[in-house]
Amino acid sequence: MIKLARYRVDMKIGEGAMADVYRGFDESIGRAVAIKVLKEELARDPEISARFLREARAAGALNHPNIATIYDVGIADGVSYIAMELVEGMPLDAVLQTQGRLPYERVLALGQQLASALGYAHRAGIVHRDLKPSNILLTADGRSAKLLDFGVARIECENAQDADLGRTQFGQMMGTPRYMSPEQALGNPVDHRSDLFSLGVVLYELITGKVAFPGSTLATLAIKIAQEQVEPIERSAADCPRGMSFIIDKLLAKKPEHRFQTAEALGEALAREIAAQGEQAPVRRGLPLRLKLLLLMASVTAFALAGSVFTVLDRQEHTLQRIAVAAGTSISDFVTRNSAVMFADNAGLAPEEQDWTTLQAYVASASKDPEISSMVVVDNTGTVRAASDSKLIGKSYSAPLGESAMAGLVNGSGRDAATPRVTLVPDRGKGGGLRFVRPVHYAGADFGAVDIVMKRGALDKAIADTRDMLVLLSLIVIGVVAAIGYLSGAMVTRPLTRLTKALREAPDCGFALRISHRRRDEFAAAFDSFNTAATVIEQQLSESASAAEADLALTRIAPLTRQVA
Repeated sequence: MIKLARYRVDMKIGEGAMADVYRGFDESIGRAVAIKVLKEELARDPEISARFLREARAAGALNHPNIATIYDVGIADGVSYIAMELVEGMPLDAVLQTQGRLPYERVLALGQQLASALGYAHRAGIVHRDLKPSNILLTADGRSAKLLDFGVARIECENAQDADLGRTQFGQMMGTPRYMSPEQALGNPVDHRSDLFSLGVVLYELITGKVAFPGSTLATLAIKIAQEQVEPIERSAADCPRGMSFIIDKLLAKKPEHRFQTAEALGEALAREIAAQGEQAPVRRGLPLRLKLLLLMASVTAFALAGSVFTVLDRQEHTLQRIAVAAGTSISDFVTRNSAVMFADNAGLAPEEQDWTTLQAYVASASKDPEISSMVVVDNTGTVRAASDSKLIGKSYSAPLGESAMAGLVNGSGRDAATPRVTLVPDRGKGGGLRFVRPVHYAGADFGAVDIVMKRGALDKAIADTRDMLVLLSLIVIGVVAAIGYLSGAMVTRPLTRLTKALREAPDCGFALRISHRRRDEFAAAFDSFNTAATVIEQQLSESASAAEADLALTRIAPLTRQVA
C-alpha cells in the first residue's frame, strides 16, 4: 500500500503534461479523493513546484457547486501534491466522442452552470486560463458540470508548446492551444474575458460536434484563432436557436471588449434564452405565417360553429318534437271522441249483447294513416275491444315497458282527457315512435283508453336534414374563413419578406438601400423607419470612410513634407 502524507494512493486514473492523477483515500475522515502529483522532472525545479502549490492554494479558497473542491495542498517526501474532490463522471471530451453533439437544451443548462462557476472564480481574482472539454466533468447523472484545474493553467500554458495538441485525457494538465483566446494565442496579457472566449469555443463544440478552430500546428491554430471566423453554427446545428447562436458568436469575438464583459452578464443572457425556450418550445420547421393564420382562424371558427350547431340542433329537435306531439295529440283526441260514442252505445248492454264491430271498423280505417304505426282501444276492464292488429282483440291489454316520457313535455296522469300521456317508443328494428295514451271519458263515465303509436320517421328525417344543412353551412363558413386567413397571411407575409430582404442586403451595400412604397398602413411606418435608419447609418459609414482616407493621405504626405523641409 502506497501512502502520501495522510492519503492512501490506490490507482492511477489520469496523466497530463505536468502532473499525474491518482485515486486516493483519506483514511482520517473516510473520504475518497483525487490526488494530483507534480511530475518528478518538474518537481526538481523549485520555482515551478512553488508556483504549483501557491496557485493551487489560491484555488483552494473556491467553494462552488460547479467547481471541483481542493481539500489539501502540500509536499510529502519531496513530492508536491494536490488532494481534491473526486468527481464520478465523464469529461466532456469523452462525452463528445461517445455521444456526438449535445441537444441545445443541455448545452444551455451546462453553459449557465459554467458561467456561474467562472463568475465566482473571477470575483475571487482567479482566472482559469485553460478551459477545455477535458477540464470539465459531467457528473454521473448527466445534469451537472464540474470545472477542474483552477489556478494551474498559467504554468501549463508556458509548457504547452512542447505538448501534443490532440491529448484530451481525463486529468491532463496541458493547456490546449485550440481553446485559447486570441490574446492568449498571441502571447498578449489576458484577463477574465479570455476564459469567456474559451467557454465560447467549448459551447460551440458541444452544440455542433465540431472543433471551432481545426488545425494541427501551433502556428496554424494561432492564425485561425486570431483572424478567422468559425463556421456558422446553423450549418451543423440547424435546430440551434438564434439567441443561442448570438451568445456563442459574442463569446467568440476577437477583441475582448466585444465579448460579454463578465461571466454574470453571460449567465443572464443564458438565463433569458432558457426562459424563452420554456415559454415557447422551438419548432424545427415552422409553418409559414399564412398557414398559421389559416389554421388558427379555421380552428376558432370550427369551435364556435360546433357549439352553435349543437345548440341549434338541440332546440330544433325539441321544436319538431313539440310539433309532432301536437299533431299526435289532435289525432288521439279525434279517435278518442269517436270511440267514446261507441263505448256509450254498448254501456247499457249485457256483455253478450255488446257489438264492437263498428269500433273495430273505425280503428281499422283510421290505422290506414301512413303516420300511424299501431292503434289499440281498451275498455275499462283492460280488454282490447279494437286494434290495428286484429289478433289482439279480446285479449288483456299490457302496458308497454321501458318507455320514457317525452322530456320537456307535459304528460297527463292517465285520467286527464285534455293531456294524453306521451312516451318514446324505442327502435327495436321496426322504427321508433311516439305513444299517445288517452283515457276515454263520456258523460262523466270512464269507459277505457286509446293507445296510439305515431311513426317518427318524418320527425327523424327533418332533424337529419337540418343537421346536414347546418354541417354543410359550417363547412362553407370554415372554408371561407380559412381562405380569408390564408389571404390575410399572404398580405402580411409579402411586406415582411420585403423588409427582411432589405435588412439582409443593407450591410452588403453599405446601407445604400431604400424601400420604395405607396402604403398607408402600419408597414408604411416600418418601411419609413428602415429608410431613416439606413440614411443615418450610411452617413456614419461615409464619414468613417472619409476620416480613414484622410488619415491614410496624411501618412503618405508626411514623408514628402519632411523631405521638402
